[in-house]
Amino acid sequence: MKQHVKKSLVSAALAGVLLFSTAQGAAQYQPVDPANPYLPPVSGIFHGQEIHEENGTYSVYIPSKFQPCSGGVLLLTPNGTDTQAFWESETGRGWKAVADREQIALVAAGPLDGGEWNTEQSPEGRDDAAFLKKVYDTVRNKSGEITAAFDLDERAFYIVGYGEGGTVAQEFAMQWPAIVCGAAAVGGEAVPEAVAEAVGGQYSYPFAQADSLEGREELKVPNREVPVPMWLVGVDGSSRAAGYWVAASSAEEGSPNRYAQQVFSNRAARVWVTEADATAGVSPEVLYGEFLSKVQRFVGRPNGRLEWTVEHTNNGKSGFFTTEQMVGGKLRRWMTYVPSTYQAGTEVQLVVAIHGYSSAMTAFTGDSRWQDVAEKNGFIVAFAQGYPTDDIFGNIPVPYWNNELQGIPVSDVTDDVAYFREMVRKTKADYSIDDSRVYATGHSNGSCMTWLLAMEAADLFAAVAPVGSNMGAFQEQVPSEGEPVPVWNMKGQYDTDGAAKLEPGSTDAKTIDYWTAFNGVAGLPKTFSDPSGIFATREYRNSQGVPLVRFTEVKNSPHAYTPEEAEIIWEDFFSHFTLDQDGTRSYDGTPVKRDAAVTQPVFTDMDGHWAEQAVEAAAANGWVSGTSDSTFEPNAPVSRAMLTSILYRVEGEPQAEAAGFPDVPAGSYYSKAVGWAAANKIISGYEDGTFAPDDSVTREQLAVILCRYAQFKGRDVSAKADLSRFGDAAQIRTFARSAVEWANAEGLLTGVSDAAIAPQKAAARAEVAAILVRFLQ
Repeated sequence: MKQHVKKSLVSAALAGVLLFSTAQGAAQYQPVDPANPYLPPVSGIFHGQEIHEENGTYSVYIPSKFQPCSGGVLLLTPNGTDTQAFWESETGRGWKAVADREQIALVAAGPLDGGEWNTEQSPEGRDDAAFLKKVYDTVRNKSGEITAAFDLDERAFYIVGYGEGGTVAQEFAMQWPAIVCGAAAVGGEAVPEAVAEAVGGQYSYPFAQADSLEGREELKVPNREVPVPMWLVGVDGSSRAAGYWVAASSAEEGSPNRYAQQVFSNRAARVWVTEADATAGVSPEVLYGEFLSKVQRFVGRPNGRLEWTVEHTNNGKSGFFTTEQMVGGKLRRWMTYVPSTYQAGTEVQLVVAIHGYSSAMTAFTGDSRWQDVAEKNGFIVAFAQGYPTDDIFGNIPVPYWNNELQGIPVSDVTDDVAYFREMVRKTKADYSIDDSRVYATGHSNGSCMTWLLAMEAADLFAAVAPVGSNMGAFQEQVPSEGEPVPVWNMKGQYDTDGAAKLEPGSTDAKTIDYWTAFNGVAGLPKTFSDPSGIFATREYRNSQGVPLVRFTEVKNSPHAYTPEEAEIIWEDFFSHFTLDQDGTRSYDGTPVKRDAAVTQPVFTDMDGHWAEQAVEAAAANGWVSGTSDSTFEPNAPVSRAMLTSILYRVEGEPQAEAAGFPDVPAGSYYSKAVGWAAANKIISGYEDGTFAPDDSVTREQLAVILCRYAQFKGRDVSAKADLSRFGDAAQIRTFARSAVEWANAEGLLTGVSDAAIAPQKAAARAEVAAILVRFLQ
């Protein structure tokens, strides 16, 4: 009986006919209109879009006023219904009305050849999840070669299935939970138990939403532990179906509402259940407006973070305000967030926030949540909007920031520096802005724009924080003039273009080399992590202790900009800097001075030596010194006192108590270093209570001390290398075995040859300098 009710429900929903203007084949993309550039390059309904690799077709509906980086819904038809018939049904008409009103795109897909969905996932049938993933990949990639391409906001991608399509919608959400921001099954059945068990037990692709398949084996998060907002409407076996999604969301049952008899929630992760006899009011308008559109999934954390959708509204005094005006002959726009505490006449800080390629100002409010930081701290944020630019990477016109240093050819060049100058000018005219406290930050292509502003509009900004890309971050030559510009650059552990590795010769390494040279902060950085362990930072300070360049790896993060980044950038960086009227900057009220150029020692016995660059770097930082003004003696052994002193210098020579060893005289050059190292369990004495400062450090002892130092720094020392390839590995003493395995795995202590690691050999001065530099990089 219940199955009959569901079939009747679906049949009634698909009754009726409405003919749309339709198209087959390639769309004719319209050029960007400078007076109205934010309209889609093509609109209408397009049938018969083929996925050759997975044997299927889909249809697309793009409203005429669809905006850049807007949401989309994937609609799955019941068995026996192709997509064209679906659009002509009452349900299809309802969804089209929703799309026109909300300015979202719709994609419809059906079972193979209009037959039956492969809900049992039989190997003889089509892999429906693979087919739908290919549909998703196709509609989001924006290629100009794709029929009816549009600029999909992956933060707002939802899936709704009808009848058997509802079962498949659940299966797809189980298979790819990190890309589904919300789902609904109208009719159909619960996913077969065997399918749910198999798919739910597979590891998720935690960064699939960022178009990355990395991190799956490292993080090992089962699909069944990834929350997906799910509304089950008249689903047979809804209790079992709901159980899966409630467990995935760790949700608790609450009070029923107007549409759902069972409601479970854990913040934005919700599960609603509507019984078959209560489905009459669940229209497309209700599905989208009351459930799907309320929540978005944002890239950054593994499997994304579900958050309530940002409402871009205002009360006339505070909130979001959109500005549009012509700049350089093109209609430009931006959105200003004004905090509730703002009072005209009282100057506040301004942060300029810049989205990435093909994104939008409305999307970046959710990514970064800079408005939350502004509300908490009482400043204004201007969210910039990129201008749609044609044929970047062969794509349709989507928002793009023009930094010519990226080396990307652009046929219609937009002067974005002029746009930002006008945006800052207008914001200052409209609000009370402190000229000395204006900052810029951006993600991806917006990061590239931030770098350009640091070079070509440094007179506007006290500090900048580019995140996620270093294309166009530097010029060929470092300018010989110019005041230091504080920069904090971040990249995710699973980011693009080499992630955050700073490999020699990489774009990231060249970027940091350029800006440390420009800001006059030579040498290697200090390294540290924040208390959460998320941000691992290399910091380059001048002689005043001012952090003028930072490079941070964001742990377990892909190509993304997160609220945590916005918060720490404000609290630990932007809020400390001001731009003075003469173009200089101050840090917590103290004027920032450029360090005088330091003449580095030239060691004649290091010329052509394999460790020449490492010794120069270590000497530049003051960690090591020569045995004379012109010699280093690279092959001389390192004593215990010497190694301890080097690590003490690296730490900035912190306050330390007396050493407590009878053979470490008070006042000796190494006494405080030994006291500090012993107190922090980095070194220890011998069984007779002595320290033996003049004893040479063996290679295995060096590994032990470095391992303890790494633990002191909070680093992971769990890596272990197989040392069996070294014929002398048996000579490693028991107390040092684990440390040598770690040091070799980290590439710190390598073999003296392919077959020997020489654990009892004395560590040489050049060797220690090279290992230390390697460790700190």
